Amino acid sequence: MEESKINIVACTDKWFVMPTGVMMYSVCVNNPDVDIVFHVFYDDSVTSKNRRDLEKTVAGFGGKSIAFYHVDLTKFPYFPDIIMDAYVSQATYFRLMLSEILPETIHKVLYLDGDIIVRHSLLPLWNTDLKGYAVGAVPDIIEIEYSKEYSSRLNYPSQHGYFNSGVLLVNLEYWREHRALRDFARYLQEHADILQYSDQDLLNALFYDKKVVLPIKYNLICGFMWSSSQYDFGRYEKEIQEALKDPVIVHFTGGKPWQQYSRLPQHPFSRTFFKYQSQTRWKGVKIDKRSFKLRVINYVADTLRKYGLKSQVSPEYEYIEIASID
Repeated sequence: MEESKINIVACTDKWFVMPTGVMMYSVCVNNPDVDIVFHVFYDDSVTSKNRRDLEKTVAGFGGKSIAFYHVDLTKFPYFPDIIMDAYVSQATYFRLMLSEILPETIHKVLYLDGDIIVRHSLLPLWNTDLKGYAVGAVPDIIEIEYSKEYSSRLNYPSQHGYFNSGVLLVNLEYWREHRALRDFARYLQEHADILQYSDQDLLNALFYDKKVVLPIKYNLICGFMWSSSQYDFGRYEKEIQEALKDPVIVHFTGGKPWQQYSRLPQHPFSRTFFKYQSQTRWKGVKIDKRSFKLRVINYVADTLRKYGLKSQVSPEYEYIEIASID
């Protein structure tokens, strides 16, 4: 049965408030006639002003609303300390709590990372049939290049591939019925030592054969834009080329356009991000998470490179050339 009201979940800390706001704005602009509720999970670092800014971002659009959920991981004592001490933000793990925190009247949600821009209607994605499946997700570059390595590490058959967790269509009824939160906690307790990509590894380990594979246009990650001389995309080649021409969702998994400082090459869709950012209260805002010490080190190194006293740094990856579409 098709549904016309979309429930979208975003998880944020103070560093991702601005990108999340821009993501939400892009959703609203490109889904004008769709009722949407944004469910925002946040931690202690997010201020009341941050929340007001997000509220104002969607307030001008008809049929759009926002609900906030403060998440305190100490209230989930059955989760191991890996979550509390992980290198990645704690907010990364909030998506695991969907079935526990959201009202039971919500049966399905679309989870979107904050480093995303939506360019078209989400209704076709939203109405994907998930009956009998836990999630709908897009293959990751890892599935294409390192599928056997990753599936072996996570102990499941390689033919099931590996998905990116930045865009997830979640069947909450399945999660609740199968007590997914319990399984997440148990897996973290028993296999924390093998996880390299935090929650993404965890979701793949538990749902590798309980997923609906979504088209790449719904989660165009950076890996699909790296130089084609480096990667053989095989059976995904045609689908990737179509996604590059007109993606529905662009996911900035590599260098973020809003970073104040980055040695990564400019993302091919940076212009897309800035187009939407310029229409929000965060126009021109950059984010710099570097410590003062690191800023000084970078400044000195870049000055030496400027005068030829230090060798230039070659980027690890290079993007293919993509015709401007925004």
